[in-house]
Amino acid sequence: MATFLKGIHGAYSGKVGNIIGSNWRSVDYVRSVARPTNKPASLKQLAQREKFALSTAFLGPLKELLNLGYSDVQQGRSTGYNQALRDVLKFAITGMYPDFEIDYSKVRISRGALANLFVPQWTESAPQEITLTWMKSTSDLMGYNDDSVILLIYNKDKKYFNLMESATRDDETLTLTFPSVYAGDTIVGWVFTGHRDGVKTSSSEFIGELTLS
Repeated sequence: MATFLKGIHGAYSGKVGNIIGSNWRSVDYVRSVARPTNKPASLKQLAQREKFALSTAFLGPLKELLNLGYSDVQQGRSTGYNQALRDVLKFAITGMYPDFEIDYSKVRISRGALANLFVPQWTESAPQEITLTWMKSTSDLMGYNDDSVILLIYNKDKKYFNLMESATRDDETLTLTFPSVYAGDTIVGWVFTGHRDGVKTSSSEFIGELTLS
């Protein structure tokens, strides 16, 4: 693939022979048409495809959140979703082909310089109800009392995400009640903070795993 500057007629788009011209995120580029092949994929290729499929299926519902969560990172022309996908592929896939799994403790939902919560902890405070608590820290130079607290929860059994953003750093607590059909399910969670400007974020922190009663 090659990028190029516009000529007097501008950039071209479409297919000419075996060359395709296109544009992505304001960059014009050309690439060759992929050659068809009957050669079977190698074990390494199959493993990489399986990892990619597992990662995209997991992160797919989170594209908007990931674009926010990585908005504080110097991404160049990469989206927050693509940054998160690379992180999952690099750090969070475990096991041997074809039995890959995601290590949720190594998944990153956000990366940034804003201070995260100080000692966040969660418990099941009532059946199908979780409470997240944290402590105020007077030493945070990169945190503000009105920073949003963003809690993401993933139900491993139902493969369903819940997102809550109703508290600020100053509140020191956040409670979320699940429907009764969550009884017996196992959930995992991450938390990060967001600045009022909608751009600065903290790096996310994995807060553990709970089985709901």
